[in-house]
Amino acid sequence: MCAIIAGVLVQWLFSAASDRPQETERSSSSAKPQAAPIELTPEEETAALKKEEMQLTQQLLRDFPGNDVILAFVGSVYRQHGNNTEAVKLLNKALELNPNRPDVYNALGSIAFAKGSYEEAITYLNRALKIDTRQPGLRSSIAFSLMALGRYTEAIEQLDNNVQIFPKSVYSHFLLGQACLQQKDYDNAREHYLTAIELDQNYVNAYYGLFTAYSRLERQDKAREYMAAFRRLKAEEIEASKARDKLYDDLVLMRQTIAENQIFAARIYQAGGRSDKTEELLQKAAILNPKNIICLKELAGLYSTTNRPTEALKMYKRISESEPQNPACFFNVGVISAMLKRFDDAEEALRKVIKLAPEDSRGYRELAWLYLNTKKSHSQARKLAEKAVKLEKTAVNYYLLACACDMNGDRTNALEAAEQAIQLDPGNVEYKQIYQRIKNRK
Repeated sequence: MCAIIAGVLVQWLFSAASDRPQETERSSSSAKPQAAPIELTPEEETAALKKEEMQLTQQLLRDFPGNDVILAFVGSVYRQHGNNTEAVKLLNKALELNPNRPDVYNALGSIAFAKGSYEEAITYLNRALKIDTRQPGLRSSIAFSLMALGRYTEAIEQLDNNVQIFPKSVYSHFLLGQACLQQKDYDNAREHYLTAIELDQNYVNAYYGLFTAYSRLERQDKAREYMAAFRRLKAEEIEASKARDKLYDDLVLMRQTIAENQIFAARIYQAGGRSDKTEELLQKAAILNPKNIICLKELAGLYSTTNRPTEALKMYKRISESEPQNPACFFNVGVISAMLKRFDDAEEALRKVIKLAPEDSRGYRELAWLYLNTKKSHSQARKLAEKAVKLEKTAVNYYLLACACDMNGDRTNALEAAEQAIQLDPGNVEYKQIYQRIKNRK
């Protein structure tokens, strides 16, 4: 019989969990009493979060000096904190190192617009557009700056170009309505406002624009209709604003933003080979925003690449709770569970993969390997392997089928499948060895 080789998952290659040293549990007598956590007010937590984030930015600047990515990132953090003066200095330093940064020019344009320097904003935004002609939002930002200067014809030209590239840009259609209104082109203004609310029926200001356009067109019936809709939506907006706890909601938003920044910083440290700092930042991000699935995926990937399958499995299980229809997540759960010899869990997860993605061969392939490795059902493994080959005629699937046929005593079909695997991947030594082993067996 051919030697059974487990299905390969390139991203996750682990040694057994038992190979790692286990932490010893402290006895209760040696443990120091833990102080009760201090309750912070929203204002105090906001201040503490800002302080910690600024400490992180300074550490990044020290750890990665002369790096345009870091300078641009830290500049964006200063901007988030309202320190535009320092942000501009850092963003310009980033451009000195790498002038091919449309995102940095865009950020400088936004800062210039915020302080009312519309010509300066247009200059920066045009530089960004010259580097990346398809960056979302650039043309609409240029148009808004032009409108602030009363240059509506130029603004319309920019917006027309933008909706050609991004036809579902609600904001661009709304701005086109505004610009056409200023040009007394009421028919086109109406059409763009209508497109805006067709794309987003809750875009409140577009209803007021329609009221104005229909009033200018002397369509008072339609004007009253859209004014009524505007008032209704505006009232709902005001009620929702009253109901929210602004201080708390702002704190939640800050936590989410800082979590995203910590994820970005974690990626920088990971690229620099600092897995310890990467994990620290990702764990902090996960605490700040437990619903951030990207953070959980980054942690799962980190644990996978640092040979910590148990922790990776916990992360993927958490992700699966938030993404119950994601077959890739259950695939990872299945493969890692098999590596940890949790075979029942692996089988359940891989069957879930097949249910969610019946046209993807990977679920069938890994479940077949599981059945072969555990000797649970050679006949079922062969059926799964045949299904995998039917879906995707790849070398790895034919190799699986060769092993499954061989384990079922079907030497002829095993050789045929092995030949197919070699034909598709002639440089693979394993496939050739399996073929020779089956062929030479008496």
